[in-house]
Amino acid sequence: MMSPISVIIVAAGKGRRLGYKIPKAFIKLAGQEMYRYSLETFSRIAEIGQLVLVVPRGWPERLSYLRSSFPKLGAVVAGGRERSDSVRAGLEAVSERSDLVLIHDAARPLVSARDIRAVIAAAKRSGAAVLAQPVTDTIKRGRRGFIAATVDRHDLWRAQTPQGFHRRILRRIYACRGTDVTDDSSLAERAGFRVALVPASSPNFKITDKHDLWMAACLLRKNRRA
Repeated sequence: MMSPISVIIVAAGKGRRLGYKIPKAFIKLAGQEMYRYSLETFSRIAEIGQLVLVVPRGWPERLSYLRSSFPKLGAVVAGGRERSDSVRAGLEAVSERSDLVLIHDAARPLVSARDIRAVIAAAKRSGAAVLAQPVTDTIKRGRRGFIAATVDRHDLWRAQTPQGFHRRILRRIYACRGTDVTDDSSLAERAGFRVALVPASSPNFKITDKHDLWMAACLLRKNRRA
């Protein structure tokens, strides 16, 4: 019987800022494609029964072979123009037997199993949860190249992924078209749902530039040697 947890791994971004001609999640990182790290980490968690990989149009057909390496991979689907379109496409492939759905960006290859389990536990309790990191830097608001104000960082958090939701909540917040947010918890907030914050216990930064690639590769190689 399938576990009541599915995971949508979003790997449909183009990653133009990295300067590569291939999609970001397909860039080699410490010896293998970036998206594979997420597939491997989520596959190891017993509670998770289904993975849905969302990739750019034209790529699902090329990746059908992945199911032999990742038995939990239930579907590889084409994403859309915006991130919300890609999540919506992934949601269509989620099993009706799944009570809980996690959404994770493949551009965060360092996510730990410990943090994933913490998000699962929080989402089960509250219906919606997001992995996040408290802001520790001093934050400035700028205007025309100068500091306009110092922002109180006391209650500021950096949202990460995975983000977990009861399936009925996720279907409700994605029922409308034209969503223009950069993460799923923002939609839940708009719909009036309370979203639990789950403090991240390990590095889980999003890869956006070549320095991030270098840092992630260093950490992944270090973890292999440990």
